[in-house]
Amino acid sequence: MTTPPLLEVQGLEVEFTTPDGGALHAVRDVSFTLRRGETLAVVGESGSGKSTTALALLRMLPGTGRISGGSVRLDGQDLATADEPALRAVRGARIGMVFQDPMTALNPVLTVGRHLDEVLRAHDGRAASGTRRDRAARRDRAARRDRAARRDRAARRARAVELLRLVGIPDAEHRLDDHPHQFSGGQRQRVLIAMALAGEPDILLADEPTTALDATVQDQILTLLGDLTRTTGTALVLITHNMGVVARACDRVLVMYGGTVVEDGPTAEVLSRPRHPYTAGLLAAVPRLSAPSGTRLTGIPGTPPDLSLPLAGCAFASRCALAEDRCHTTTPPLTAVTETVRAACLPAAERTEPLPPPPPPARIDRPVPGAVVLSAEGLHKTYKGRKTFKGRGSRSFTALDGVSLTLAAGETLGIVGESGSGKSTLARVLAHAHPADGGRILLDGRDVTRPGRTELHAVRRRVQMVFQDPYASLNPRMTVGEIVAEPLRAFGTVAPGERAERVAELLRLVGLDPAAAGRHPRSFSGGQRQRIGIARALAPEPAVLICDEPVSALDVSVQAQIVGLLTDLQRDLGLALVFIAHDLAVVRQVSHRIAVMHEGRIVETGAADELCEHPRDPYTRALLAAAPEPVPVRVPAGAVSA
Repeated sequence: MTTPPLLEVQGLEVEFTTPDGGALHAVRDVSFTLRRGETLAVVGESGSGKSTTALALLRMLPGTGRISGGSVRLDGQDLATADEPALRAVRGARIGMVFQDPMTALNPVLTVGRHLDEVLRAHDGRAASGTRRDRAARRDRAARRDRAARRDRAARRARAVELLRLVGIPDAEHRLDDHPHQFSGGQRQRVLIAMALAGEPDILLADEPTTALDATVQDQILTLLGDLTRTTGTALVLITHNMGVVARACDRVLVMYGGTVVEDGPTAEVLSRPRHPYTAGLLAAVPRLSAPSGTRLTGIPGTPPDLSLPLAGCAFASRCALAEDRCHTTTPPLTAVTETVRAACLPAAERTEPLPPPPPPARIDRPVPGAVVLSAEGLHKTYKGRKTFKGRGSRSFTALDGVSLTLAAGETLGIVGESGSGKSTLARVLAHAHPADGGRILLDGRDVTRPGRTELHAVRRRVQMVFQDPYASLNPRMTVGEIVAEPLRAFGTVAPGERAERVAELLRLVGLDPAAAGRHPRSFSGGQRQRIGIARALAPEPAVLICDEPVSALDVSVQAQIVGLLTDLQRDLGLALVFIAHDLAVVRQVSHRIAVMHEGRIVETGAADELCEHPRDPYTRALLAAAPEPVPVRVPAGAVSA
């Protein structure tokens, strides 16, 4: 492209001050450019510096974070050194932000209309920074505009309706008066996008906007973002760990590891011909919908570096199969390895060909399913509407409408469907966290639909859950040892004097060091916290493990490790698994059978491979069609010179 860049980042450095007074180098020497209408993906594992880089662009770093070097130039203006009035003129008006978790980004006590109204008023006529006299004059003008805006609320409401319609919210005029909890996850994400677009920004920063969304809603959000960049010329920086999303929506990709850029270039070339071993490892860890059931996901061995310690050599060297002695002592520069791709790898800079393809994935040694251990017959569940403080009533909602299923010992039943289809409600009803309104639940052939207190205690020991958000489901005030020991005490499965030994055994079983028992959940990564949740669920020695979106918020490498752990535990312990997820590729590879849910019903069920290759229900076909695969447009042979 010959047009000048809209955003130019050069040598960006970000540091956080640690409690002991040291420095954590979260971002190191990051450089990239962004042009109008361009979509740039930033990918990498958790802790690689993706979100920190995005927040640094707006000088919104949390806590003790600060930009310690480099420049962030927006149309020539350096935001890294700009004063606060100049930054306020940029935030929202020039650069908009879409945060990862819409439920925490939206105020639960305000209606969606109030959210949009506040944004519209804040961005009305926002000007650039200037002298003190200029700022005083600007405040006077803003006050006059504010008074005028108050007299014209109808105009702001009309603009809010227009924004909601732009992002695809149905019945926009009436939904303005609803609160965030009355929207689905995908709709809340659309509301955040509408708020970011209210200031008509030149750049949109989207931090994991599709992470916890099902395939169809994810497809809708990506289509929406693509349409916006094409029609408005807005540039998009998309932070994600989903390589399928990158292949589907992005022009260029920036791969980060250890706080620095290890590879960047056009999406098609980077995904089809990775030059850095870390990029190749990420791609190998991505689940593929085309892979047959029983294929083991390939994770990247080892853990990311501790950025509070000095790094000598390549940050990826300790996890790299191709590392040489010099890789441990020499820091590789980001060097052009083709006409369009740069990589920070000493061996890659000397190679004339792409990396060799990864070995074919191994097969999972899965047990043969045995006798039926859990079954459901015609389950019904309705949530009744409640009166709000304004006196309005909400409608009743049927979450389960005649659901029947069976689960055998040693079998994995995958459950997929859109948000609101009833998946999580089914999990909670099967685990007796919520009572069923109708139907029957059989455990080992006994009717346990409405158990008494003593029987309920026994049922909950046999059926355990692994929740989607491990941090929210772990008590932050308890140590890991206390968390894992709690079910041992509650169910009395181990004598008091043997609990510490059993806790250590459970931690080893899920791949954690028993010495971690004295630490708190905040000291662990997302994948490690999920392992703690699995250890807690295994403590009472259950027969059935219900996993409700256990890997939806994890990056692909950690996801592969957790899925591999669950399949190994099933093989060793003979567990029956209910695996709920919105990623159809993961569900296919881990499941013996798949059940597809839609509007509280199971619309199709069958063997995993048969259902994915020959779907019969139109809804199943729509889900499969919406699932993004990490397959870019092929680069023509000879188009790239090595």
